[in-house]
Amino acid sequence: MKEHKEVTALLRQAESEQRCAFGSTSPQRRALKRRETARELIAPYPAMYATPQYWKTLNPSEQEMHVMRTLAQKHPSWVFAGLSAACAYRLDHAYSLHDGTVSIASTLTSRDSDCAKLRRIYMNDIRPWTAYGIRVTSPERTLIDCAEQFEFPYALAFFDSALRRNYTTIDRIWSLLIQVSPDTSRVKPLLECADPLSENGGESLMRGLIKQHHFAVPLLQVEFDNPGNAQYPYRVDFCWKLANGCIIVAEYDGMAKYADASNANRASVSAKLEYERKREAHLKSSGVTTIVHVFYEDLRGLCCFRGLGCGLW
Repeated sequence: MKEHKEVTALLRQAESEQRCAFGSTSPQRRALKRRETARELIAPYPAMYATPQYWKTLNPSEQEMHVMRTLAQKHPSWVFAGLSAACAYRLDHAYSLHDGTVSIASTLTSRDSDCAKLRRIYMNDIRPWTAYGIRVTSPERTLIDCAEQFEFPYALAFFDSALRRNYTTIDRIWSLLIQVSPDTSRVKPLLECADPLSENGGESLMRGLIKQHHFAVPLLQVEFDNPGNAQYPYRVDFCWKLANGCIIVAEYDGMAKYADASNANRASVSAKLEYERKREAHLKSSGVTTIVHVFYEDLRGLCCFRGLGCGLW
């Protein structure tokens, strides 16, 4: 289709502002819709557009943020909630939780005019905060809503991340919870398990699955001596010290974090692998008996638990 200069300008401006393009006039809206029909553009949300090439460069959280920024321009009074608010706060979470919808706080459960991609989270008292320029619910309310929507292992990442970033405290979450909900059954276990020592969403998910499947609770970020540099001890993601003297270590991501050779200023892949080999040898010399490397795919299939062994039941 022939280039439409106004459409091109709208797309460029939208990308520079990290949002989707939309038309302000009828001719612009028609021109954008024609290009969607011709599959030159995609519409992640009704009447919002991006090029497929640009959209593919964004992860699911970034995609949701693009839609939210566009909606914020169209509906300045909206307050984003749930997973949408968690994205604005940059809280760790699994990208698989994204289903293409956007959540807002609302005193109504729904409206006839709502599109299928809009989710309203009911609350009778909406108190907006701001996160990176987006109107959102408070950190505490965001966590409570995420706990209500997602299963324990996945919800734990939001809580760990919020505590690690000092957005809130356990007491503040609990204080709001007893004000807004008579049922604490989904949030209370998360408050009991949440730990800011989890360094990323993958570690949180693994801890959540460990708890859900009744394995022994691991110690987090345990330090071991580094013979090569005593000032920088080794820290392991998960550690179990068993009664029989065995020490089991699990590392989330394993060797994957050493596989990026795209930056010429970083050490070579072979050097990183050699470092990991020495690190494991030093850990074993410090008494570690088993080291298990865990990838996200292992968590999804629960394969990592077979590798950890029956000593953790």
